[in-house]
Amino acid sequence: MELYADIILPIALQPLTYLVPAHLAGTLCVGDGVEVTIGARKRYMGIVLRLHNNRPDYKRIKPVERVLYGGGLVSEMQLALWQWIADYYMTPLGEVMRVALPSALKPSGLSGEEFAERIVERKSEAVVGLHPRLIGDEVALSEVLDKMARRAKVRYGVMMQLIGRLSERGDMSGTVSVKSLGGVTPQIHRLIEDEVITLSYRDVDIFATEGKLHLCKSLSEAQQRALDEIERQSQQRSTTLLHGVTGSGKTEVYTHLIAKELDKGNSVLYLLPEIAVTEQFIDRMEECFGECVVVYHSKLTPSRRAQIYLNISRSDRPLVVIGVRSSIFLPIKSLGLIIVDEEHDRSFKQEDPAPRYSARDSAVWLAHRFGCRTLLGSATPSVESYRNALGGRYGLATLTERYGEGQLPQIALSDTRRAARRGERKSHINKELHDLMQEALDSGRQVMLFQNRRGFAPYVECEECGTSVRCPMCSVTLSYHKSDSSLRCHHCGHRTPLPEVCPACGKGHLLPQGFGTEKIEEELARLFPEACAARLDADVATSPTRYGRIISDFAAGKIDILVGTQMITKGFDFAGVSVVGVLNADNLLNFPNFRSSERAFQTLTQIAGRAGRTDNQGRVVIQTSEPDNPTLQRVLTGDYRSMYDEEASVREAFGYPPFSREVLLTFRHTEQQRAEQAAQRIATRLASYRTMVVVGPYPPPLEQVAGNWHTCLTIRLKGGTASESKRLITAAIESLGKDSHTASVRVTVDVDPQ
Repeated sequence: MELYADIILPIALQPLTYLVPAHLAGTLCVGDGVEVTIGARKRYMGIVLRLHNNRPDYKRIKPVERVLYGGGLVSEMQLALWQWIADYYMTPLGEVMRVALPSALKPSGLSGEEFAERIVERKSEAVVGLHPRLIGDEVALSEVLDKMARRAKVRYGVMMQLIGRLSERGDMSGTVSVKSLGGVTPQIHRLIEDEVITLSYRDVDIFATEGKLHLCKSLSEAQQRALDEIERQSQQRSTTLLHGVTGSGKTEVYTHLIAKELDKGNSVLYLLPEIAVTEQFIDRMEECFGECVVVYHSKLTPSRRAQIYLNISRSDRPLVVIGVRSSIFLPIKSLGLIIVDEEHDRSFKQEDPAPRYSARDSAVWLAHRFGCRTLLGSATPSVESYRNALGGRYGLATLTERYGEGQLPQIALSDTRRAARRGERKSHINKELHDLMQEALDSGRQVMLFQNRRGFAPYVECEECGTSVRCPMCSVTLSYHKSDSSLRCHHCGHRTPLPEVCPACGKGHLLPQGFGTEKIEEELARLFPEACAARLDADVATSPTRYGRIISDFAAGKIDILVGTQMITKGFDFAGVSVVGVLNADNLLNFPNFRSSERAFQTLTQIAGRAGRTDNQGRVVIQTSEPDNPTLQRVLTGDYRSMYDEEASVREAFGYPPFSREVLLTFRHTEQQRAEQAAQRIATRLASYRTMVVVGPYPPPLEQVAGNWHTCLTIRLKGGTASESKRLITAAIESLGKDSHTASVRVTVDVDPQ
């Protein structure tokens, strides 16, 4: 009976079926990477999803060409995760594969030669060991060594190195890398020819060094109670939420949990929101777990990512894998615990391209499905996670006090309008913040300033006609960057030199309006000439090296004032920071999204938490024109529960998540009318189903991007099964392709949009 294989390919298709040749029938396994062809010439590396005997209805069934990565490149657990993500986030399995595997492990080509050139092999190394005739025969080995000592002293030295290494391991039948013995030399070749040693090759295990487990720091009473509660809750639920205030020492609780898992022989996956945060964090973890620590993120070279993936897939030793969102796809064996730090962070949700998955929610699913544990940690949990904890779906543990002598910062609101009226505003810094900064600098302390706008100014405006320069491809103004005197679009990348005169009237000069991090950095040099100020944003942190240098210099006290965007709000622990300033809180509050209040509270609480994390109480000044705003008042008192209660009440009343599930459809076309017509057609069709509430069509805040017009539909699932509703949505979208007028409209699907 012929054998067939369903193969996942890294393209936007469901799996295709191929014939398994007779010579592969006994060796091919689910999860293997294989070479297959599509069409006349195109070759891909695909993953075996299923083996079966059901012949498909194809006229011609192509064979599997060969096995590229045997032994299960993708584990059973990972394949299950792929399928869940494809179903839940309404995307083909091929698109899941495209983001799940490192790019270097997905070779493709138009010929066998081109394909072969792109295959990444697992690195191997030459190793030598004693010849079988000498293993266990001490007399024969002594005779060989005595003869060498008299006649071949160099070869004798090589042999003594080899025997010494084998003796240290207590295994005389083992092997030692040739590289550790000085490389392939004439002496090595002669020893092989004389049948004294044997030469072989083995895969390079980049995790081969034994990890030395250091003692974790002792816990405070509050931390120990939280740890005990997490352990207790984990006996009843697969997911637990640790709600701990900033600076409470959640990381130390994590290290104790990790140590327990390693003692059991289990691996741990530690997810962080951004690679930026890992730079300061990795050293702390390596102090505890040595070479057990593996770091995986998108800033590594493609080859390095591929080698790490291959080694993880074949490593049987317990590991501590630290990574960002994409690390959820690593084939980690014996996974016992997943920690999602800063679980509220939006970076855990992929926005583009598909699949638009949440690594946090995927971790929760993995824990539930495969019997491991997931721990979510945050000082400002998402409303969804906190509701799950209060409702009993998740366990809940709390840390309400800072670790050691640290105290929660003293937060004050500074009215920018009143400061301007009184003449108490120097550039974009109110007198209250300016004085605290000067006091901190005079006492040798450090300052962090948060401004959620990069560049010099958000836009430029003509002094004569009032016109602002807009992006020709997007419905936004161009931001001014003084460093190269350019106007840039932060959405499509369009860049143009700053015109000498207004392009609209041809008379007036263009003046910068508003302020970004670049302008603040310039003003700091004037206001505090003796201080060293630095900027941290996407324009400066163009590589992990540059980013790491800024962070390390600030941690070492070489930088006095650090001004930055969202990059500086997440997870940092700088002992010298005593003052934190938020220069414009208004742009966090006035955003057209039902989550804006929650996000503003989270961002402001997180950045405030960078102050006074050691012995001195930090001071935080939030500049705003709305000091009476309820969200800001809750930030003042650190009242998370009040924020949650208000948000939950409003969302329940209006049917927003987490009291419903949302699917966002975005229709894109170069012609605005076609995008709107397609959206209206889908809205009319879906409105007839009682299990859905259709909102729209409506234009998004950014209506045009890179020349494409966008129109949106929000669909709230209010009854029935979510899977059935998603099936109806998919069918409606597919119907657009049957009409020539709407076939060219592109539709993106975002389940649980953020």
